[in-house]
Amino acid sequence: MPSDPSTPTAQSPDSILQQNWWHKPLIWGVFVALTYALREFFLVGFLTFLFCFIVRSLVGAIARRIAPHRPDSHRLDLILTLSIFSCLCLSLYGLGRFFVPPLIHEGKSLVTQMKQTNAVELQNTLLSNTAGTWKFKRQFGPPEDPRYKKGLAQFLAAGRSGAGLYQEFPQLHSRLKAEFEANYEQAQVLQLQSQASGASVPFKTWFMEFKAPDIFHAKQDYYVSRWQASQASDDKQDEAKSLTQQTDFESLRDERIRQRIWADVNADPVLLAQLKSEWAQAISIQKWAEFRESPAYQAEFKQFYETQFADDSNNVPIDYAYFETLAAAYPKGKQAFLEAVDQHQQTAKESAAHQQFDFESATKREFGQQWWATSPAADWVREHATEDGPKILAAGVKQFDQALGHVLRVPIQIGTALLLAVFMLIEWDSVKTGVANIRNTRLRSVFDEIAPGVIALGKLIGKSFQGQVVIAVINAFLTLIALWIIGVEYKFILAMVVFVFSFIPVVGVILSGVPLCGMAILQPGGSLLMAVQVIAAVALIHLIEGMVLSPRIIGKIGHLHPVLVIAILLIAEHFFGMWGLVLGVPVAIYLIRVVLLDLPIPGIYEPDRTPELE
Repeated sequence: MPSDPSTPTAQSPDSILQQNWWHKPLIWGVFVALTYALREFFLVGFLTFLFCFIVRSLVGAIARRIAPHRPDSHRLDLILTLSIFSCLCLSLYGLGRFFVPPLIHEGKSLVTQMKQTNAVELQNTLLSNTAGTWKFKRQFGPPEDPRYKKGLAQFLAAGRSGAGLYQEFPQLHSRLKAEFEANYEQAQVLQLQSQASGASVPFKTWFMEFKAPDIFHAKQDYYVSRWQASQASDDKQDEAKSLTQQTDFESLRDERIRQRIWADVNADPVLLAQLKSEWAQAISIQKWAEFRESPAYQAEFKQFYETQFADDSNNVPIDYAYFETLAAAYPKGKQAFLEAVDQHQQTAKESAAHQQFDFESATKREFGQQWWATSPAADWVREHATEDGPKILAAGVKQFDQALGHVLRVPIQIGTALLLAVFMLIEWDSVKTGVANIRNTRLRSVFDEIAPGVIALGKLIGKSFQGQVVIAVINAFLTLIALWIIGVEYKFILAMVVFVFSFIPVVGVILSGVPLCGMAILQPGGSLLMAVQVIAAVALIHLIEGMVLSPRIIGKIGHLHPVLVIAILLIAEHFFGMWGLVLGVPVAIYLIRVVLLDLPIPGIYEPDRTPELE
């Protein structure tokens, strides 16, 4: 005779929640609230889950193929797990060795260049490379066109040599300096940090001058009251009374408090180590600033510049000696700069390439400014760009700098996830047993409600992302090749952008296309034609994904109407940020198909169609 499920047994203690109408909303509400509260740890948790899912899927598939009669062999399972996990680690290491160094290098170079660029320069470059270039091509054509030759002759006859170079020189200077310092600074800073023990400013001196006043100011009331309490003893009352009668009492008191802070810091090894690291970094930055003014820095930069000048694809129009002369003249104003150009032309004949660069740069800038000032289409843009342009640029630099900091922490988070995953995979049977034993506790009702849904949702997310990771890697690799062929700069950063946005359905391709087109227009030698080539490449890659990769790798597991996808992404991003964009659609598929419609998801969820008996 079956027992009444409401009757507790010795093996199954009373659940903390009985079967009331409100227990399901309560359970899922608490689950969602906990998920939201722990959203900062999503990356490590999600990567751990994804690594485990991929390894276990491969282990199961291989075990069924090589040992169909013994697929549950513990020894075979362990050997396959360790082998596949080792291959996964080696693959990640290889990708990291190939992608991470150029990614960090390009990121630092781009951040440095963005910090040295103001909104006006960015606007002028955009106008010159879009409206200015379009109008220039219509009026003058290519260099072999008679109209071009006539325009160039008129430009030189008017004595305008150097006008275009003057306009382009700030961007050329900031780009080369940013590229050089991204190449050279990290190694130099590390070397200077290693020499910090012999620094001219001892740690205690630096601490008492810079850090102790900040610590005292932050907790002034606490330290003053603590000092007063220390002076209340009988043996120090006379000393305190004598000290308060002096005219510089506060400065003497504050100096003694700072000495007390120094003693407190030395008593805390963790804080002391942190401050010493900060001191070493400060000293290295100071030495780097001094090094930038030294002959050694100039010699290194000269070597780097000549390497860039020798490669025509870098768009460096003048040699180092000419660059150095113009760099000294530019801060003195346009007239001094043009005089330096005239003096150079008297001693060295200007090449045809230099004349064309000067003519095109100046004329495109003028055409762009004319369109900006007269075109009705530019009125609305001009109104908002003047007011909001500097704010948008500053916010963009800040966001990109923060994003680069997050990227630098990703290897640590991946390592943590791999470590957690390997321990879970080795003890996989114990993990499953431990989770299943929750049902024999007072959390039985919670487990019965949450477990089936979480398992089905986990399989859905795991299967979706197992295929989507492959698609994202292929998309990023194809984008990298396309950008290299087209000649777009910062191709590793842009390929990483494509990789990340490949996980966002529908709008991901649009979001990733914006920075690609922006770089194609704003880089030296950029143009609308290059942006069109980028759009064509992105469209082709997206076509390959939609017609070849997704149907074969993912199938129709993640199919939803595009309008519904966009609505889901807007809501998910509002509450969960980037993770909402990444996980919003798989979660919505589960809620719609399983929770609302009770429809099957092939290979993941099959609804129970058994008729209920009364």
